[in-house]
Amino acid sequence: MPDTTINTATTETANPKLLKARQRHSRLFAVLFVAVLLVSQPLFAAGSLPREFMSLLGYALVIIGAFGRVYCSAFIGGRKNDEVVRAGVFSVVRNPLYVFSFIAQVGIGLQSGMVLALAILVTSFILYYPLVVAKEEAFLQHKFGESYIKYMAEVPRWLPRLSLWNEPEQMDAKPKFIRHTIFDAFAFFLPLPCFIFIGYLQAAHILPVLFTIP
Repeated sequence: MPDTTINTATTETANPKLLKARQRHSRLFAVLFVAVLLVSQPLFAAGSLPREFMSLLGYALVIIGAFGRVYCSAFIGGRKNDEVVRAGVFSVVRNPLYVFSFIAQVGIGLQSGMVLALAILVTSFILYYPLVVAKEEAFLQHKFGESYIKYMAEVPRWLPRLSLWNEPEQMDAKPKFIRHTIFDAFAFFLPLPCFIFIGYLQAAHILPVLFTIP
């Protein structure tokens, strides 16, 4: 059985500068994405079978992604910059927070009803986040040395290796940190009512429809 703790850090928020840069880029992309949606409508009409299927599947993925991040917070418990409890999701993949964010992002793309929007969200994640993780891993290697290199060698970056699963009977957790993560996770549920509201405004001819996107 692998060590249950190592003196390392998670790769999502180990470097405050990298975190702030990622947040700025994510917000800019979100603003541009919403700006396009305001003047676009899906090819699949509301209430159609493809649209309903995409919406339900998307909502399920958003739930998995949001609550997955909350589950991760129970293991890192505010120690993300100093120590990682190498247990649960962190024992099978190095970046579970990013993995669950990706799942939620796919869900949001499906909720939009636009295959193109889904493709843009997936492509943006695939092109952007590996670069972010590479910088974070370089920072962590410099900060923690062999302990983090060992962690990288044993645990995959993106695809979980379930055979590595290791979960202790109990752990110390910080309720305040978990509470903050829950509030953050609510953001994943905001796009769906926004999509519905945009559709209402377009149907009422308050917003113009300049594009029909498949």
